[in-house]
Amino acid sequence: MRRITFLVYTVLWILLISLNLYQQVTDTKQYAQKIATRQAEMFFDHIVSVRKWNASHGGVYVPITEKTQPNPYLDVPNRDVETTNGKRLTLINPAYMTRQLAEMNEGSSGIAFHLTGFNPLRPENRPDLWESEALLAFQKGQKSVSDMGTINGRSYYRYMAPLTVDESCLNCHQGYKVGEVRGGISVSIPSANMDAFVNERLEHLIITHAIVTLIGSIVLLLSYLAQARLSQRLDKAKSRLQLAYLDSLTLLPNRRYYDAFVKREWKRALRHQYPISMIMIDIDFFKLYNDNLGHIEGDHCLRQVARTLKRFFRRPGDLIARYGGEEFCVVAACDAEQIMVLAEILRKAVESMRLPHPASKVSEFVTISLGVATIVPGDDQAFERLLHCADQALYDAKASGRNRVGQYRG
Repeated sequence: MRRITFLVYTVLWILLISLNLYQQVTDTKQYAQKIATRQAEMFFDHIVSVRKWNASHGGVYVPITEKTQPNPYLDVPNRDVETTNGKRLTLINPAYMTRQLAEMNEGSSGIAFHLTGFNPLRPENRPDLWESEALLAFQKGQKSVSDMGTINGRSYYRYMAPLTVDESCLNCHQGYKVGEVRGGISVSIPSANMDAFVNERLEHLIITHAIVTLIGSIVLLLSYLAQARLSQRLDKAKSRLQLAYLDSLTLLPNRRYYDAFVKREWKRALRHQYPISMIMIDIDFFKLYNDNLGHIEGDHCLRQVARTLKRFFRRPGDLIARYGGEEFCVVAACDAEQIMVLAEILRKAVESMRLPHPASKVSEFVTISLGVATIVPGDDQAFERLLHCADQALYDAKASGRNRVGQYRG
């Protein structure tokens, strides 16, 4: 695993965990809202049940006190009565009872509910903007409305459902029709009531995801380090393998690699019956070069010649190797005409180096002689036959004056 790959995987892992955390935080908040909405529904159902009980009895008489004064918006006969013992009572209808329950409950739990309608007689029952929109939704058939909102700067889970007229409502409200929507009750639960649950859940999620992120990152890091260590070992092994098959002076494949390569190529050419060619190359008068300029310059000469020859070999099926001493060997899957062209190119390339050779008998510069042979392998032949033919062609080239290409024509 490369470093950039490790960093990409780590970033993707953190991103994945972050997205999961974001999704779970969102789900937690939505779940908290569902709980609050369900709690508000229960409040609403309870209030409606109490209102129905009150309406079924035509209202309830209670003593007049400082807190419970007669309802100025209730215009019915016998709104206020006096008992035989002189105690004054006033009629509490469902709407008045709802208002008193709201005042009592808000002071104890913080949960507020509000009776409202389109045209309420009591100013305090007028709907706010959110309630007005809910009432319009009820007229269009919507069963309930829930959302987050603010009241006097505080955050609330808000819920509202419609109040429909039933038979008991007709005792006080003449002209109403059973089933029609005449208003609604909104229930508002402070978000602070759910904050403890939400915060505890969020803290747990953050800690859990942080641990998972850390563990995943550690696993990725350990994988990266293990693979990096394995890659180092493979690179070292590859380097050792390359050194085993490379000539240390010229950095060309050595005799060992040559032997393995030619055996493999000979079998392939035999199987598919195509020609395989060889060029044996010898630096002209190299012993005299060493004697005159020294072995250090001789090594430099070998490196220069090897570098020049190597430039012409790019195909995986071709080989240029150091055969031994000042000799090089080329193996290529091509015919006799092609190998002759290649051999002449190599000869000219070395001569064009213009590397001085003061002891040469054919040129003032370093030159090479080349022997070329081509064979289509047969079952009765061995690769040594090709090597023998190329070597014989090289001998002929040297015998006929050097700095030339000899071709085996046996």
